[in-house]
Amino acid sequence: MPIKPKAIEPGMTIGVVSPSGPISEQDLEKGLQPFYQRGYKIVLGEHVLQRRGYLAGTDEQRARDLMAMFARDDVDAILCSRGGYGAARLIPYLQPDLFRQHPKAFIGYSDITVLHLWLQRHVGLVSFYAPMPITMTRHIPDHAMEVFWRALEQPEPLGELPNWDVPFRTLVGGRAQGRITGGCLCLVVSSLGTPYEIDTRDAIVVLEDVDEAPYRLDSMINQLRLAGKWAQCAGIAFGEDTRWEKHVQEGETTLTPDDIFEDYFSGLDKPVITGFPFGHIQDPLTLPYGVLAELDADRGKLILLEAATER
Repeated sequence: MPIKPKAIEPGMTIGVVSPSGPISEQDLEKGLQPFYQRGYKIVLGEHVLQRRGYLAGTDEQRARDLMAMFARDDVDAILCSRGGYGAARLIPYLQPDLFRQHPKAFIGYSDITVLHLWLQRHVGLVSFYAPMPITMTRHIPDHAMEVFWRALEQPEPLGELPNWDVPFRTLVGGRAQGRITGGCLCLVVSSLGTPYEIDTRDAIVVLEDVDEAPYRLDSMINQLRLAGKWAQCAGIAFGEDTRWEKHVQEGETTLTPDDIFEDYFSGLDKPVITGFPFGHIQDPLTLPYGVLAELDADRGKLILLEAATER
């Protein structure tokens, strides 16, 4: 059974770290406003505003900040400031026992996929693929924030997740149960052959990405197929490859993401949907990784069957 963090509530303290790319002080302050407004206290990691090229400080600094926040008794949850690149560089420095001894809600998405996968494989901790301060510098609709707060604050199953009436596509119908895993497609593919390689056995795999050309999308989905990841899983819910169109020149012949999904997924003997609303979109769902869920592909629904947190 997975290790579940404690639910949080207003008045508690959230620690903010930057495991990947750098964030400006202005963006961080703006992106933290929803947490202040809800009544949370905020503490910043020592190097949260550090900048070293495209990284938020050295690998050692970023890893030390992350572990320090988990170890602190006065911090109740850990929030990543943004994605970008660099989380994978922390893996050699992380100590699984520290995370097991201090389980806390861990929040982030995009490049943070790496840390979610590592936590699943080496710690067994439920974590949250969810908006971050950099995301919250723009308005996130209330209906998406309601799911965000409910996932973190209510120690009960989220049940059937809303899909905001977003058009979905059923590639293979049916229902399947499994624990949730996945994340940003390019990071999931980069996990292959590493100590945090994605484990899709009997899992519901949720995937999305941003700014990937169709041929890149094709290549990554094929690599996961050749690695046996589709054969092992229970079901697949794919979101969007946001902004893929900008990589196709006018008059260029290409396959669309829908074409690619059809090629790879329509012949599988397990439920598959596309158009699932999470990740790099305006109103993303918050998904707790590691919890038991049911995918109902005929209705385009994901039903969470157990709580992500405990009291």
